[in-house]
Amino acid sequence: MRSFISKYLFFSFSSTINAFYISIILLFIFITGGVSYQLAKNQIEENTYQSMNDTVLQTSNYLEFVFSDVFEQLVLLSNHKHLSTLLDGEAKDINSNVYIELDNEINTIYHRFPSIIESIYIDIDDGKITFSNGSEQVNPLFSYKDYFVDHKGSKESYYWKNAHLNNLAFDNYKVMSVFKLLEAENSSRNGIVLFTIRADFVEKILNKSFIGESGYLTLVSPDGSTFESEKIPGKFRIDDKTLAKITNSNVNEGKISFENAKGKNLNAIYHTIGVNKWKVVAVFPESQILKTMNNMKYFMTIFLIAVIIMAVFIVNGVGKYISNPIKKLADQMKKADQELLQTTEGIAVPKEMEILYSSFNEQMARNQALLEQIKLEQKEKRQLEVAIIKAQVNPHFLYNTLYSIKGLCDMGLNKDASEMISALSSFFRISISRGNEIISIKEEISHIKSYLYIMEMRYGDNFTYTLDVDKETLSSQIIKLTLQPLIENAIYHGVKLSRKQGLINVNVYKQSGKIHLEVKDNGLGIERERLERIKEEINAPYSKNKREVTGIGLRSVSERLKGYFGSECELMIESVVGKGTKIIIKIPSVKEGNGEYEQSNHS
Repeated sequence: MRSFISKYLFFSFSSTINAFYISIILLFIFITGGVSYQLAKNQIEENTYQSMNDTVLQTSNYLEFVFSDVFEQLVLLSNHKHLSTLLDGEAKDINSNVYIELDNEINTIYHRFPSIIESIYIDIDDGKITFSNGSEQVNPLFSYKDYFVDHKGSKESYYWKNAHLNNLAFDNYKVMSVFKLLEAENSSRNGIVLFTIRADFVEKILNKSFIGESGYLTLVSPDGSTFESEKIPGKFRIDDKTLAKITNSNVNEGKISFENAKGKNLNAIYHTIGVNKWKVVAVFPESQILKTMNNMKYFMTIFLIAVIIMAVFIVNGVGKYISNPIKKLADQMKKADQELLQTTEGIAVPKEMEILYSSFNEQMARNQALLEQIKLEQKEKRQLEVAIIKAQVNPHFLYNTLYSIKGLCDMGLNKDASEMISALSSFFRISISRGNEIISIKEEISHIKSYLYIMEMRYGDNFTYTLDVDKETLSSQIIKLTLQPLIENAIYHGVKLSRKQGLINVNVYKQSGKIHLEVKDNGLGIERERLERIKEEINAPYSKNKREVTGIGLRSVSERLKGYFGSECELMIESVVGKGTKIIIKIPSVKEGNGEYEQSNHS
């Protein structure tokens, strides 16, 4: 097996790249595809249930609103003062206005809800006193005595009845009803106030809600009665066992998965109508969800196959693009150094790389030794330049600062003198920084704050300064004494020579993954020719840079940044004569504790 793999998969650099990357790509494609399918499947299922639940909730809320309005009218009519008069008094003693007003009230209610209420009927003392709306004749065989037998027992005597044949009329059509059983306090009389609700109105509401191709809404009452469209196929109807679970449920909303009597796997989502405890139930087959998932599965399969084919072509092209130059180089090296090459035995590598290994081993060893020597020399030069800067700055700066402190003390400004001493102490403490060349930007900012405070105290109103530092940059690392030489140049070669009040702006912020440090002054500026020479000297290689116009401070900053960050850092100078100069430094964002940048990014 190993010989087969070596012979046909890893026999060349190009085939190795193809085999390696195609294997990785296929692995990630199948993992990503599987995870994506599962996530999409869960999301589709969740969205389907959420959509159904929203539909059921909206329908339930609407029916709650409608039924509550009807029930409210029933309660008002049942508590009407004239109704109590008719129930407790004798017919011969009752004024005719009582009948007229009660009849008007019934018609008012009916005409307020003509699309909802089918009829309003009042019967007192088994037909002796009756009221009804409209011109439709009441079935003389209707008796409310059965209502007392079947429904008596509620404290409020209000009852709801799911879809049933309208026994109040001659025509047998379905209605729903809500009624109040009446009983006199001072006599044996009783009666009923009956509202019938149009079943076709409720059916329109249920059919209006879309529950998929095979889903539907049904209305379930606590007694187990149901109402839905007669167009629903029998194979999708709820079985009695599931119906009992829904009606006996104590929660107002829920979800049930079940297999009905026809062997169909169905799902039911329900919400309860508060006014009568009926439940609006959405019933839909499991296949409705699986159909969407199957469509998605077929789409993803076709998509993954297309991605795999495309990946194979891309990897093959990239492999040839990478390996062709190496093959040419290997052929040239083989012809030039045939006698010096040795076979790299015991290492399973492509044949082109075997040639490159032996040729580069000795060369890399020599280069590494030279590189270490160059690094050491550059490090020593940078350390020497820092020492020179300190040797130049510290005596003059210390002398001038102490002289300024003495002047403050002579004038009795002891508080200012104390603050200046604190700033001087902080300045030298960070300058020393336990011998560390790399410090945080937070320490560097603290260092220049002390320096700027001292210089501002020395020069009075000659200049002011602003500091704008992004907090996100404070923990990043920087070379010590990066900003101080730039600020010193801005003071002595910029604002100090200008007749107007000087302003120095220091900005530190993060942009495009790099730390930007800007020092800007409004001094005299630099002439264009001199500025070009300064840029030339800064960008020239260390060994060739004669530094004719660039000062030691700017030179040191440039070289130390290049030595530590390499090509990742930039130092730019912008200047306009009479308007000022701006120096911009861009360095990588290296957090404290990540190790030396030079070691982790350069080999």
